[in-house]
Amino acid sequence: MLKKVFIVLFTVFNFSVAAEVVTEQQLDKYVNNWSTLMPAGAYDFVPEKVDYKLLSNPDFQRKLDEAGTKLNSQIEGKIIELAGFMVPIDAKSSDVRQFLLVPEAGQCVHVPPPPLNQTLLVDTSDFPTERRDLYEPIIVTGKITVGSQSFDIADSGYSLTNVTIKPLKFSDVELAND
Repeated sequence: MLKKVFIVLFTVFNFSVAAEVVTEQQLDKYVNNWSTLMPAGAYDFVPEKVDYKLLSNPDFQRKLDEAGTKLNSQIEGKIIELAGFMVPIDAKSSDVRQFLLVPEAGQCVHVPPPPLNQTLLVDTSDFPTERRDLYEPIIVTGKITVGSQSFDIADSGYSLTNVTIKPLKFSDVELAND
C-alpha cells in the first residue's frame, strides 16, 4: 500500500529542476527502506485483508498504536536513503534547519500524526536546506540514530544527520501491474 501511495504522489508532483528521476526499482528500495524502520514482527497481528469493522475495533487500534511506537535498534548508525516529505520544524525565512521526514504528503499537518517509527528528525543545522512545499517529494540520505524526540506537531522515533537532500521526480515507468 505504501508503494501505491508513493506512486500516486510522485506521479502527481513531477518536479524536474535538479531532481532525481526514480525508477520503479528505486521506488521499491525506498518503500523497503521505510519498512526497515519497523522492527521485525511489530505488525504481524495485521491480517492481509483489513476491513472497516476491524479498523473500528478499539483493541485493533490499540495494537496499531503500540506497534507504531516500536523502533528498530538494529539500524543504529547505518546510512539510509528515504524518499518522503518535509515538514519544517525549525526554519527562518526559506532556510530550514530541522524538519520531520514523513512517508506521505501532508502528515503532521493533520491529526493523528504518523507513527513514531515512521517519522524522522532531519538535522540540517550546519547547512540549512531550502524550504519545500509539503507536497514536494524529496530523497534524504543520512546516518540514522534511534531514539524518540517530541515536537509540537509530532514525535520522531529516529533522527538523521550528515544528510544530503535532493528533489525527486517520478519517471514514466509502466506501473500497470500495481
